[in-house]
Amino acid sequence: MERVQVRLREGETLLERLLEDGVDIAHDCGGKLACSSCRVVVREGLEALAPASEDELDMLDRAGVADRGARLACQANGAGGLSIQLPRGADAPADPSARPVSVTARAAEHLLSQLARHTGALGVRVSVAAAGCSGLRYRVDPATAIRIDDTVFTTGGLSIVVDAASLPYLRGATLDVAQEGLARRLRFANPNAHQSCGCGESFSVLPA
Repeated sequence: MERVQVRLREGETLLERLLEDGVDIAHDCGGKLACSSCRVVVREGLEALAPASEDELDMLDRAGVADRGARLACQANGAGGLSIQLPRGADAPADPSARPVSVTARAAEHLLSQLARHTGALGVRVSVAAAGCSGLRYRVDPATAIRIDDTVFTTGGLSIVVDAASLPYLRGATLDVAQEGLARRLRFANPNAHQSCGCGESFSVLPA
């Protein structure tokens, strides 16, 4: 996980400094304290920042971010040098082809409609678990919290969250939705899968 050294000038926020330094950190709400996508962990220099407000602490709590030194870059301001830890994917290029998982437009639309039923969900968590007739299976669940080692990206207005353990199995995969009679079913096209079962929900990979 990348660490970045920055030096804040009086009156600027950490988000402003990171963007000016060319770090492409997510800030989905535009720095208006309406999301937690610009979260960071301050590893050194925390004393150089003004204390977090109750609203910032509340947003971090709602996002399930409990790391010591966790701050929202859009709210952190002060003056001095800092060493910060970025969430995975925070410095990734904005090119959609660089996203670890591709989500088709119809899959994003379907997932957004499903997510609307889950009040407080921050996005969709895509993961891999040990189960199924081929050894591993896909999981797609509402993301109720975002951890510092999660990879988070937005596609079609939908936030996708992938945990660090699942990322190697999912990198390069495409998530689509297929119509089966009256039902819709999520389908993965995964270049990492060595073998998939007939149900399309479990797969295996070659030994490392």
